[in-house]
Amino acid sequence: MADKVTSNTELDYDRSVIGVEVEVGTFPVPRDQIVAFAVVVGETNPLYLDDDAARAQGFRGVVAPPTFYTVFPLEGGLDPKVTFGNTGFNAGQHCEFLEPIQAGDTITARTKVADVFAKTGRTGTMAFIVRETSFYNQEGRLVVRVEHFYVRRNLERDD
Repeated sequence: MADKVTSNTELDYDRSVIGVEVEVGTFPVPRDQIVAFAVVVGETNPLYLDDDAARAQGFRGVVAPPTFYTVFPLEGGLDPKVTFGNTGFNAGQHCEFLEPIQAGDTITARTKVADVFAKTGRTGTMAFIVRETSFYNQEGRLVVRVEHFYVRRNLERDD
């Protein structure tokens, strides 16, 4: 998580949603979708394209490239309703890939708002919203965890 810098800004947001995890989708993982994703992103690793190569490494069949989780159309999750700022942007993400997603898996995603905090830097105060999304396979095993940072700030406009 980003280092927090002390700020005198008290943020207005819905604190009741912090830490509350909700399901945001369940998705089957067909072999053809893995192969198509690998081809589109230019992957040539046989584990992503060839069942025999994947089986030789102990998998059931092809495995998905690590960023495959991005194909899942997730629902939004709970909204902390941060009122600070007149603009916002994606400030990045941190991913942990714990186990490969395999053809035939069913992946369930759960998300929560992990934190909301203010940070003041040289361009002023920003409000950070940190969301954690965890992806589990049909056996309940955590396969991917993503920590996503979104920023709200005031942008001066020349209207």
